[in-house]
Amino acid sequence: MNRGNGEVRIVYPATGSESLKELSGDRDRLFLVGREEPMELFGRFLSEESGERRCELWNIYGTGGVGKSCLLDSFRLLALQSGALALWVDSRDFHHKGEQLCRQLLRQLPDERAGAQAGHDPQTDPLEQCISGLQRHAASAKIVIALDTYEEMGELDGWLREQFFRRLPDNVLLLVVGRYKLKDKWIVSPVLRERMRFIPLGNLSREQCADYLRSSGITEEETIEIIWRKTRGHPLALSLAAFVRIRSEWTDSAMDEAEWFDHLAKAWLREVPDPSLRKMVEAAAVLLHVNRELLQFVLDTEVDDEAFERLISLSFVRRTDRGWMLHDLVRAAMRKQLEERAPSYYEQLRGRSAHHFAARIRHSSAYRNTEWEVGELFYYTGSSMVRTFIQTHDRGRYAWETPTLADIEEGEEYLRRRGEQATPLEFSVFDPETDERHEDFAGEEEMKLTVKQVDLRALIELDRQAVKLLRSSEGEVIGVAAIVPIHSATLAYLRADPFAGPYLDSLTAAERKLLNVAPPGQAGWFIRTIDIADWRNQDLIAEAMYLIFSYMCSGGIFVASPPPLPFFSVSHQEVGFQVVPGVVHCNYDGRTPTPTYVLDTRGEKLEKYLEFLLQRGGYPSKLAVPGSAGDKLTSREQEIAGLILDGLTNLEIAAELYVSEITVKKHVSSIYRKLEVKGRGQLIKLLVGKPVGA
Repeated sequence: MNRGNGEVRIVYPATGSESLKELSGDRDRLFLVGREEPMELFGRFLSEESGERRCELWNIYGTGGVGKSCLLDSFRLLALQSGALALWVDSRDFHHKGEQLCRQLLRQLPDERAGAQAGHDPQTDPLEQCISGLQRHAASAKIVIALDTYEEMGELDGWLREQFFRRLPDNVLLLVVGRYKLKDKWIVSPVLRERMRFIPLGNLSREQCADYLRSSGITEEETIEIIWRKTRGHPLALSLAAFVRIRSEWTDSAMDEAEWFDHLAKAWLREVPDPSLRKMVEAAAVLLHVNRELLQFVLDTEVDDEAFERLISLSFVRRTDRGWMLHDLVRAAMRKQLEERAPSYYEQLRGRSAHHFAARIRHSSAYRNTEWEVGELFYYTGSSMVRTFIQTHDRGRYAWETPTLADIEEGEEYLRRRGEQATPLEFSVFDPETDERHEDFAGEEEMKLTVKQVDLRALIELDRQAVKLLRSSEGEVIGVAAIVPIHSATLAYLRADPFAGPYLDSLTAAERKLLNVAPPGQAGWFIRTIDIADWRNQDLIAEAMYLIFSYMCSGGIFVASPPPLPFFSVSHQEVGFQVVPGVVHCNYDGRTPTPTYVLDTRGEKLEKYLEFLLQRGGYPSKLAVPGSAGDKLTSREQEIAGLILDGLTNLEIAAELYVSEITVKKHVSSIYRKLEVKGRGQLIKLLVGKPVGA
């Protein structure tokens, strides 16, 4: 721990080796207690002569706060010092498509980065470009590729296993880092298994905890014993405990680890001596990802380079391509503390954050998947029930994937099991923000309706994107979704479908003509079903919600006619679907009237939907002329404005769009001129809109 110039830095424990303490560059020296073995393994990989190793894969896994990011930071510094090429990618920083991952890596390859500034041939396969670039570099240097937060990689998992990893050249080390151990198809193949090493990261031992605490100035054996007993060696909790003065009431044996950690985080925040740093930490706790422009907007004050550097240098703040993140546990504890201490200020920050995410959706939905932003916006503006599922959901254990015809038998077997034996819908969830409890129940026979007459093979032959399979971390199919794109090749099928047909038949000829677009485009989607294996599992229900989020704001019409059960009716309407007047059928059981729901975000209707969400959240819906501002810009300028809103620099925007930095500067100057603003700060306020009274 260091104190100086008003700055507090918690030293994150993660090796006792003196040489390793010298690894840090722009951060204070790190203690990597208990991680000597993986550091030694990594050192051996770097020191061996080039060409001696085949491509390898190391799976580094452990729970949140156990030190995975700290270990990766040390790996990266060692790699750079040894002359190896280090390529780092976080799964939360890009849309989960193979070509997007390849572009993330290409931007980090020196010669390919230069090519990106000049502009790549759009007809060239990004995978071929990436493999070719890696082969050139691997001929003369070691390459380390790290895929962080792998549990959120979703449907890209199969592509990485079957296409990417198998084609990597020798002299490459692929680090797959996440909360869970790779299983199932990763270890079935002998080719993959023989090139894989598992590196689990757990809590520190009693002796390691004592060594770390003594090195941090805590020598009283009684205090060391209390900290060990309460943290059980959890590195993040331990690093906070090394700073906070342990109080007598915290020795209560009934206080569990989570509650004790919450006390630690709150105490740390109270003892931060610098008010400006504290305000930045509080604002960052309300957000998920932080960049300087966003922080300035939320705080409505200038944040200079030195102040922002102090924030991002804190031990529990780490860099991602989207910005910086507070550790999840710290963020949750500090957000709760702020809400209790200053509720009005807390709501002000939330309101600004809601407007920011609405603006990101508005300016980015035409170019990429905004599932994450939609989920964040619902956290600020959603109903209590939806918010409860979002904030209590631990994503990453499951992944939706688009199957091939070879995989479809697994989906069909799942449907057979579900048709024979269903689970009841049963949950009781508590919203800590409003003290509301939400409960629902539907019997086993009623829940069989969700898979009635679903023909996966016909749907995947109609359009490969129409079917999704939900897999567990073990690779088991535990959910099926049939979300059919609406275009000229699917309209006839959908009109004949007993659940989609009533809605399509209710449209006028002119309205149906708008749906008759040529594939691979689509006018929207029809949700035939989203089903999960266990409707008592709240995480699976949340996964179904996030799948809907991935479609909601993509500029199409979203149609659904789920089984006539209260949960489906309430959940659809609470995320903004509207009942279509007069469109009712009884095709689930032959007797129960079933309505159809529609959410339309085509054209200007997206803006109306965002305004509806902001109003429902209690925030002013009138934004600062976003529509007229957008109308003044070309499509390329709108895309660049959206990337500025995401906090990217001109150079980063150039890499994102595969154009030169000079081209980006010309577009930015044009944007400033057309919108009559003088810099990024004014542009962001114009695009996001400053809430009245904030």
